Amino acid sequence: MVTDRTKAILLFTSYFAKNSDRNLKPLTTTEWNRFVRFLQTKGINPEDFLAQNSAELLDNLRDKTISSERINFLLDRKSSLAIALDKWSKAGIWIINRGDSEYPKRIKNKLKENAPPILFGIGRIELLNQSYIGVVGARKSSEQELNDTKRIGSKITRDKFGVVSGGAIGVDEAAMLGALEAGGFSLGFVADSLIKKSTSSIFRKFIIKKQLCLASPYNPEAGFNVGNAMARNKLIYTQSEATIVMKSDIKGGTWEGAKENIKKGWVPIWVINNDGKGNNEIVKMGAKKLSINDDWNISKLTEHHSKFNELELFSLSNSETPSEGEKNKTTLDLNRSEFQIKIKEASLFDLFLVKLIDHFKNKTVTKKEMKEELKLTNSQLDEWLKMGTERDFLIKTSKPLSFMINPKMNIRIVI
Repeated sequence: MVTDRTKAILLFTSYFAKNSDRNLKPLTTTEWNRFVRFLQTKGINPEDFLAQNSAELLDNLRDKTISSERINFLLDRKSSLAIALDKWSKAGIWIINRGDSEYPKRIKNKLKENAPPILFGIGRIELLNQSYIGVVGARKSSEQELNDTKRIGSKITRDKFGVVSGGAIGVDEAAMLGALEAGGFSLGFVADSLIKKSTSSIFRKFIIKKQLCLASPYNPEAGFNVGNAMARNKLIYTQSEATIVMKSDIKGGTWEGAKENIKKGWVPIWVINNDGKGNNEIVKMGAKKLSINDDWNISKLTEHHSKFNELELFSLSNSETPSEGEKNKTTLDLNRSEFQIKIKEASLFDLFLVKLIDHFKNKTVTKKEMKEELKLTNSQLDEWLKMGTERDFLIKTSKPLSFMINPKMNIRIVI
C-alpha cells in the first residue's frame, strides 16, 4: 500500500514520462530538501497538496529554482502517477519514502539529506535492513575473475552476512549469485530497468524464495543512464559494513565509487590483490589489499582501520535524515579524535602520515620540503595532501603554502 505521503513525494521528485516531464523537471534531492524546509516553516505536510489548493500552501515560496509554476506542473501529473502506480503494483513493485520505518537505516544515517527521497523495490523488503558486505567490480571480467567473485559471495554468506551490489552483468551479478546459491541473501541497488531485472531468469527464483531484494531510487522502467549508475554507487557503500573491490579500471563506475567512498570515509574498502592498474591505484589512495586465498573473516573486513577510525572516534548525532517533518543536524566532536595506525596493516597513505609525524611533527612544512625528504612524485604528494586535509589529519596554511599535522588529531602508531 503506497501512502499518501509517498504519492506526494513521487509527484514532486520522480519521473513518470520523459516527454511530459522534460520541460519542468522533478525536484532533485537537494531541491527536495530545500522544499521540505519551506514546508516545515509553514507546518505543511507533503500529502496536504493532494487535497488542498496549492496556491495557499505555496504562499511566500521564494526559491531560485523551485517556482510555484514548477510545483503546480508536477502536481498536475496525478493521472500519470495513477497509471504508473497501477502498472508498478501489478509488477510487484513496492515504494517507500525515507521517513518510512522500512527505509535502510544505514543509508539514512550515513547519507542523511543526500539519501534518496524515494526507493522503489521488489522482493522481501525486510532485507533492506540486514547486515551486508559490498562487492563491486567491472562488467567485463574473465571467467576466473567471476568464479573468484562467486567464492567471495559464498564466503560472505558462511559468515552470516549478505552481499550488496549493483545487480549489473559481471562482478555484481557473480557476487550476488555466489551468496544466493549458497543459501544466503542479497540486496541489489540497480541503476536502471528494475522491473526487467526482477523478471530475469537469473534473479526471479531468488526473489520468489525471499532471498533477494532489488531496489532503486529511479523509475522502475528507466533505461540506463551513466549519471544514475554513478550516483547509486553510494547506496552500495553506505548499505555495507565494508566493501570489496574485485576489479577496477582507472575510470568508470567502480573507480569513481571507490574514490568517493575513500573521500567520504563511509566504510572500510578492500581491494583484491592482483596486478590490475585500477586496483593498485585504489590501494594508493588508502584502500587495503585482500587476497582471495587468505584465511580472512568478516571481522577483519569490518574493522575500522586507518582513516575509517575517525568515523567512530568523532561523535556523530543519531538524528536521522529529515523525513518529511524533521531537520537533521550532524555535529563533530574534535576533542575525541584519537587515532591509531597499525604498522602491519597500514596503507601507503597511513605510512605517509607516519613519515610526516616522524620528520615534521609540530612543524609547518612546504610541499617542496616534503617532496625532497619523502622522495615522492608531485601527483602522489598532491593526492595524499588532499586526502589528509579533507580528513582533518593535516592543517593547510597559505602565504606560503604549507601543512602541519593537526594537533587535535592524537595519532598513535602501533608496531
